Amino acid sequence: MESNLSLPNFTQRALREKTQYDEVGLQRDAFNKVFSHTKYYYHLHRNKILRDELQYATGRRVLEIGSQCWVRWIEPYEIEPKVLECINISSKALEKGGEKAQTSRVKPRFSLMDANHLEFEDESFDMVFGDAILHHLNFVEALDEIRRVLKPGGRILFCEPLGSNPVGKIVRLITPKARTADEQPLRRREVAEIRKRFETTFYYEQFLSVPVGIISKVLFSNPANILMKTTYELDRFLDSNFPPIRHLYRSVLIAGVRK
Repeated sequence: MESNLSLPNFTQRALREKTQYDEVGLQRDAFNKVFSHTKYYYHLHRNKILRDELQYATGRRVLEIGSQCWVRWIEPYEIEPKVLECINISSKALEKGGEKAQTSRVKPRFSLMDANHLEFEDESFDMVFGDAILHHLNFVEALDEIRRVLKPGGRILFCEPLGSNPVGKIVRLITPKARTADEQPLRRREVAEIRKRFETTFYYEQFLSVPVGIISKVLFSNPANILMKTTYELDRFLDSNFPPIRHLYRSVLIAGVRK
């Protein structure tokens, strides 16, 4: 294991996260089981958006903040980045990404790096993406770094949890070992910081489907059921017609272009 002295560009927050992932790990089985029915229809919708947005990556220089979501977001589709760099503060996560790359079509480059201090030149990427990663970072500092390494007109694509969903708050409270001490799901202030730097589209996910999803798990073995389908459609209706409640949704997909 690397000593902290050999990681001079890592913030203290990044070092705590690294220790959590490399030495302690997260206990997310119970957390994922609670939400297993809430996500089904949203993930079908999300995957289409991801596939469409990531077509832009073909033939371009791309950075994943993280080291494994490329397997789900890029590998299954006809998306061919010219260069795909993957960074992570966790050596174990990088090893897992490398193992997957041994048999993958896409061949990323993997680097141990703190996303709060990206070790890349200004304007060196066409796109930066990641899954549930921004809320682990020093948010404003990381956004500035992402904007710095993006070319003019470069794009971002991130999936992130939101902090105001009532049921989500309760589940996070009773499953403390499912997350690191420093992570902070996005609030209105973080959304505002993203808007300052990027022309953005936000796709909000899971509102009533969160509590109904917990009920569905008791009543049905399969998340593809009429209860969850109806609730998903209701969530989409509320999102379209009552924008002020969007901050109460459980997560958000963020697509943006550098200003």
